[in-house]
Amino acid sequence: MWHNLVRGVRIAWDASPRRFVTVATVSMLTALLAPVLIWYGKHLVDLIVLGRERHVVLADIAPSVGMLALLFGADRALSTYRENMQELFARAVEQHASQKLLEKAATVDVGHHDDPTFHDRMEHARREVGWRPHQLTFSTIGLATSLISVAGLFGLLASLHPLLVVLSLVSLLPSVAIQRSINRKLYDFWFDTTTEERERWYARDMASQPTMAKELRSFGAGGYFLARYQRITDERYAKLSLLYRRATLLAVIAGLGTGIALALAYGFVGARGLAGELTPGDLTAAIGGFTAITSQASLISGSLLSIEQHARFLDDYFAFLAVEPLVKTPAAPRALPEPLRPGIAVEGVRFSYPHSGREALKGLDLEVKPGELIALVGDNGAGKTTIVNLLSRFYDPTSGRVTIGGVDLRDVDPIALRARMGVLFQDFAKYQLTLRENVQLGRVERDAGDAEIVAALEAARAKFLLDKLAKGLDARVGRLFQGGHELSGGEWQRLAVARLMFRRADIWILDEPTSNLDPEAEAAIFAELKQQLAGRMAIVISHRFSTVRVADRIYVVADGRVLETGTHEQLIAAKGRYAELFEIQAAGYR
Repeated sequence: MWHNLVRGVRIAWDASPRRFVTVATVSMLTALLAPVLIWYGKHLVDLIVLGRERHVVLADIAPSVGMLALLFGADRALSTYRENMQELFARAVEQHASQKLLEKAATVDVGHHDDPTFHDRMEHARREVGWRPHQLTFSTIGLATSLISVAGLFGLLASLHPLLVVLSLVSLLPSVAIQRSINRKLYDFWFDTTTEERERWYARDMASQPTMAKELRSFGAGGYFLARYQRITDERYAKLSLLYRRATLLAVIAGLGTGIALALAYGFVGARGLAGELTPGDLTAAIGGFTAITSQASLISGSLLSIEQHARFLDDYFAFLAVEPLVKTPAAPRALPEPLRPGIAVEGVRFSYPHSGREALKGLDLEVKPGELIALVGDNGAGKTTIVNLLSRFYDPTSGRVTIGGVDLRDVDPIALRARMGVLFQDFAKYQLTLRENVQLGRVERDAGDAEIVAALEAARAKFLLDKLAKGLDARVGRLFQGGHELSGGEWQRLAVARLMFRRADIWILDEPTSNLDPEAEAAIFAELKQQLAGRMAIVISHRFSTVRVADRIYVVADGRVLETGTHEQLIAAKGRYAELFEIQAAGYR
């Protein structure tokens, strides 16, 4: 816990050192005012009650009245200023902590997403990051200020009788001990039900996402997800309700213990007052001190509990930030040559996914020479996409090696490798941004003019979108934001192809690149791809044989191995698996 406390406060400090110091200083000043106010109140009561005997006039009490008014005004002003500064400080800490989370999420290895426990950890981190770091800091500052205030109040009570300090301390113990137990149970609940919570949000998203609306309505399945969401919600609520009922019972017990200790303290003060051992001002100070300490006791207990709670919950945030990469960047990475000769080579590669243990490749070999377009075909699950993952160095082979330009990819910085590649995934992104941004995201660091963007759209046979959308390149696509234009599946796919063209990569990898396009558009785009290859290397994964037949070489992948290889004509003549699949597909057009 204490390790997380230090790290959490450090995040707050890094977010805004100036506001950190301001909030802490103002809080300390506010804390010092409590015993001073009680002392001046005691002094004023003694002056008034004993005024007749000592011939005190109004002018004699004016300084005390003025000081009390000044102190109360300062307390109110400082409290308001502290609240305002805390709000600004909280926003700064939230933004800083969220930025660190997003930086990690944007760079974490793709392989981690195959692990359900990673998703739980990420959900924990994402859920807590918005408020726990700054609340941890405020609780720490609050604890310090409460302790300062209580120390002053203890000094005031000690001047009346040391036993009053002992009784005040005893009143704190039951509440703190019981509340700590409650806090641990709450933490365990939220941690243990993370998977249920993720499933609940999944059901909510399925019932509400625009992309799912047509299918859910067509199948009448919306009610299923609503019922699933409600069932999980009710189950969680029942568990939480039971937990809070038990917490309330324990809190009542703690309150009784505190009440008994304070009753003894008040009784002791009353007895000394009746014996004439305390002045009216002393009695006022004692009662005011007990009231203030009771209030501070609650704040101290709350601060301790909050510190423990926030620090424990931040375990997942810091664990997420500390996730180790699955793909190691070499200490002295090798640069890929320019040009990438002799090309791509996959040599005897075996690969098992780290979290499932499933062996996806079983000694696979293939090569791509500069200027070649090769195609990968085969049944679903044969290992084609796994090859793409290894080439992109989302994973490293279990055995064997993958080289580009003669360099083993394990010796290459993954970021530098991907900078030389352009990948069009089957589940490509649909950016709810402008037409221009959708293309520019192919190479965000390039400062390109509109002419280059239009050229990429033209190469993807998507230039017609400029005429279709009134604002041209500045038109927003998608329905997520006001003024957006929804596109068809084929139009979205053309935009993805335009992104690939704009990237100008040395290696193109296309996973089902034309699945949403009509045959005419598909033929035109592949003709453009072949024309623009110009020394590049391209790998196409497709189930459409009208697409793959233009490849310079075709690899038929089955059960993690290369079953056949050759040109379209050679494979047809061989009358193997490729010819069989081609005949099945061709029969559908006869």
